[in-house]
Amino acid sequence: MDKVDFPETKSHPLNEEAAPGTPEALHPYVDNGGGIISPERNFDPQIAHEEWEKLWCRVWQLAGLASDIPEVGDYFKYDVGPESFIITRTGPGEEDIAAYYNVCQHRGNRLVMDDFGSVDHFTCLFHTWQWNLDGSLKQITDRETFRENLVADNPPLTQARCEIWDGFVFINMDDDAEPLLDFLDPLPEHLKAYNFKDMKIIKDLQTPWPCNWKIGHDAFIEVYHVHAVHPEILPFFNDYQVQWDTYRAGHSRQLLKFGEISHRFEDQESINPGLAALLGEVNVAPEDFPDNPDDSRRLIQEAKRAKAERLGLDYSGFTDNQLSDDWNYGIFPNVTFNAHPEGLLIQRFRPHAKDPEKMTYDLMVLFHPVDDPTYRVPAYMGVEDDVDISGKVRPERRFIGHGEPGLGDVISQDARMMEYVQQGINSRGYGGARYSEMEQQLRHWHREWERYMDGER
Repeated sequence: MDKVDFPETKSHPLNEEAAPGTPEALHPYVDNGGGIISPERNFDPQIAHEEWEKLWCRVWQLAGLASDIPEVGDYFKYDVGPESFIITRTGPGEEDIAAYYNVCQHRGNRLVMDDFGSVDHFTCLFHTWQWNLDGSLKQITDRETFRENLVADNPPLTQARCEIWDGFVFINMDDDAEPLLDFLDPLPEHLKAYNFKDMKIIKDLQTPWPCNWKIGHDAFIEVYHVHAVHPEILPFFNDYQVQWDTYRAGHSRQLLKFGEISHRFEDQESINPGLAALLGEVNVAPEDFPDNPDDSRRLIQEAKRAKAERLGLDYSGFTDNQLSDDWNYGIFPNVTFNAHPEGLLIQRFRPHAKDPEKMTYDLMVLFHPVDDPTYRVPAYMGVEDDVDISGKVRPERRFIGHGEPGLGDVISQDARMMEYVQQGINSRGYGGARYSEMEQQLRHWHREWERYMDGER
């Protein structure tokens, strides 16, 4: 295997001819320093408490999908740390969605317990106080028994900020936070061709992990671990020549080449079974496979564009590289998007309410329904063969234990590591994280985390 040089730009441009400001363009390198990252941020209860107050209570968070509340009165519940929120549709308009703290103003009972539901109004099951969909008070049972000064304000539900981007519902507990689209910039412009709001959810899974949420999150904004943890994908995935870009507000991305052999893989001369599978996914017949494996990625791009045309799909907004590659975005603080024309894999990492060494992992897969059985999301997303991809019925949310099947092979391999990383960082023999430039997204993310913790944000 030939040695591959690491570029002075600290990133391998996906398209060296991309015009500045276009989605493919390499963003100027951001130097976030080279210090060691202390491990205490992943287990110290006091740091976890400060993190909740300084970061979680002030940052935009992906709460869920607008498509899950299509009718007035539909709601879903979003839990994060010690808080719970009700996200509900209040009217027929696209933006008629509100977020309320999931708490009764009488004695503090949770108003809703189910993850999803539909109501005309919200009723507390403890003493039957009621609120309208707009958050205003509807009823106090036996109101005449209360001193008037206690209820004269007709206490409404406490509201959180709620804004929508391309079918995704975000909330923020900080009334003074910048608008959502300003916070997300430049991601909406980069990703607009995918048209996420028209995708349908086909997989929804939740599981606890025995680690701090940052440990879980960090594993998915770098591919330095791929050669060790996922060696089976090296025959068709370039894990070294990656375009890394870091942006304001802690966001970042990796543009990951599929259909290209890693330099770590011994056989560089033949169409290996992995490449053959990718070519087969886009209906390239074996007799049409390229003689040179280096031509596979280009052939996949051409075949996918031709297949889209046959199916009547508009791929005109996609670059060639978006057709073959994984556009992997990190949305600060706790979400990753793996975007493809066919679908989107969303990962979300939520802190535990009390234990900084526990978290909740959420996996959602969205898909553009197409009437063709050969049109599928990329295999690594872990969508089982028997999953309904028609988009006609929303799948139920599945809950699995740590280590139980359901995540798919690739993510399951990562999940197994998390427990051992958490154990190791607690060791007095560990001095902290030393990030390579292949892990520059982690350093960028942790620098933004430090800004919140230091009061700069």
